[in-house]
Amino acid sequence: MNAATNIAIRAVILLAVSLSLGACVADPHRSPADVPPEKIDQKDIERKNAQIQLDLVRDMISKGQDYAALAHIQDLKQHGNGDDEVTLLEADCRRHLGQTAESDALYRKLVGGKLAGQSYHGMGLLYVRSNPVFALSSLRRAAQLLPTDPDVRNDYGRALMEAGRYNDAMQELSTASELAPETINSRRNLILLMMLMHNEPAVTQLAQQAAIDPAGLQKLRTQAQRIKAQQPQTPSQPGKAAANS
Repeated sequence: MNAATNIAIRAVILLAVSLSLGACVADPHRSPADVPPEKIDQKDIERKNAQIQLDLVRDMISKGQDYAALAHIQDLKQHGNGDDEVTLLEADCRRHLGQTAESDALYRKLVGGKLAGQSYHGMGLLYVRSNPVFALSSLRRAAQLLPTDPDVRNDYGRALMEAGRYNDAMQELSTASELAPETINSRRNLILLMMLMHNEPAVTQLAQQAAIDPAGLQKLRTQAQRIKAQQPQTPSQPGKAAANS
């Protein structure tokens, strides 16, 4: 047997070992003989690829890349992955892009299913400016269905605050702040609420807890004045602040 033949035999052996090891990586508890390369579960691979693409879509939406996210959503649907989660992401994208009718239709597809809470949340945000009464109703329903979701409680509290319902807003914003103490949005909204309720000690305490500097505090005061100017002329009774840590 010459050297060339030996090299060829070794190459074939190495290839066989590599294929076997690849099968072992997929499931370390199975031997190479148990997982032939031709028996790979293609559907499982497709599911994993779809999940990776879904995570990419969420990341794009969080960065404001809604057009790119929509392109990936269309690709997912073309490959048979248009489930409720994809529908919700598409509705969110179209809401961000101002496509109200399209977003509304997508949210309404989900109100009777497992993502009803998320769909009511989305509809509340969709109509918070154009139809605040309907928005409040939708956000209230979302908070009922998703009581431990800090974003839902925060958004509902913000809408209540803007409607002048300060005491109701206090409960929602305090809940959101305690559910997710590491987030700043609910704390900022609580500070706005305390400003509207003329509770300066609570404003000072919350600003210190959230590490908001004087410039940031002044921006919040300007925002509070804008909110007050847009409210109906039916003043709420100031309540006692709960400056939660």
